[in-house]
Amino acid sequence: MSDRYDAGEHVPAGIDDRLRRIRDELEMVQSLVRSENEARITPAAIGRIIRSAREGIGGFFSADLFADPAFDMLLFVFLEEEAGRPVETSACYRASGVPRTTAVRWINMLVSNGMFESAPHPTDRRLALLSLSEETRTGVREWLNGLRPLIERLTVRDHPNVLD
Repeated sequence: MSDRYDAGEHVPAGIDDRLRRIRDELEMVQSLVRSENEARITPAAIGRIIRSAREGIGGFFSADLFADPAFDMLLFVFLEEEAGRPVETSACYRASGVPRTTAVRWINMLVSNGMFESAPHPTDRRLALLSLSEETRTGVREWLNGLRPLIERLTVRDHPNVLD
């Protein structure tokens, strides 16, 4: 007996309709699971995982060996904006993990490349507020969304706090 469906064989009445309903129900379940994962595994959640991993390496090796100020600042500003918090330049310096003068050079480069936008602080003229340009924000979000399949492989059962 074969597992293959052969149109020439006798098929009980209504089987095609039942198979279509099952297929449609499976597609609906897949869509619900995908929507749930998209809601649960946000770009910000993925960004927090990456940021935590970047910060954690300093516990095992000299952090300055792995300094990547542009990446660290980009991710920091994205996460702060996603949380609805304004980003002062001084916070960005600290997030970069490099000396202030190095951080200033990187911020200026990111501003001149159109990735960051700088605006005067509303109450403190010594500070500026940083934000991502719309194009950069979109790029970071798309990059993080592209990492979702990797994160989805981690099950909540195996790693219950991975997205917290």
